[in-house]
Amino acid sequence: MTRGRILIADDEPTFLESTADLLRREGYECLTAPDGQRALELVVDEQFDLLITDLEMPGNSDLALVRRVAAVRGGLPVIILTGFPSVRSAVASIELPVAAYLTKPVQFPELLERVHASVTRFRSFRSMQDAELRLNDMRLRYDQLATQRGPGAPSADTFLSLALRNVMGSLTDLEQLGRALAGAPVDAHACQIMNCPRGSQLTSAIQHTVEVLEETKHAFKSKQLAELRQRLELLLQYN
Repeated sequence: MTRGRILIADDEPTFLESTADLLRREGYECLTAPDGQRALELVVDEQFDLLITDLEMPGNSDLALVRRVAAVRGGLPVIILTGFPSVRSAVASIELPVAAYLTKPVQFPELLERVHASVTRFRSFRSMQDAELRLNDMRLRYDQLATQRGPGAPSADTFLSLALRNVMGSLTDLEQLGRALAGAPVDAHACQIMNCPRGSQLTSAIQHTVEVLEETKHAFKSKQLAELRQRLELLLQYN
């Protein structure tokens, strides 16, 4: 499994290909672009975990490429490499999603360290987004089921199946996020994950699930649903 997908943009062919080859040896998938225009096309068409770009090259005048990437792929981290550092460009980078501003010739161990940190953070960010989307979808489906009445209303088994499937899927997302945050294949406790800056949204979604289960306990009399609600309440208490 690839450690991350990286796009490298530079108008120096030797540097471009040698850097890509070194990163590939470290387990990263690398695509290359000779200028800002081609790099932008690739960013729009494909998914990447990181952009490494030269500062002075066609298509990146006044950080044009970085600005466009921020507009079309918000959050995608960028590492800037330049042989002509300046206070003006460094200050401008602060306002953009620039993870590092490095001066050529850059030592590969330093670049590799920045690459690893940037890719790990961005993958964590995307894992959090995926978990939020799953939980929000779960909330909507609960609301839809809870409002259905009459002969065609869902059974307790249907409600339980949906609850278990979505909760287990969400916990899997949380575990994957924990691994990404740790930067290593270690076990992660859900409480640690939900205590991250954006974890309050996940906590809110689980709290809503508990409320729906409570509100519908009379319509869906099920021991399994009651046990599920209790488990989720314990998770929130420990958080």
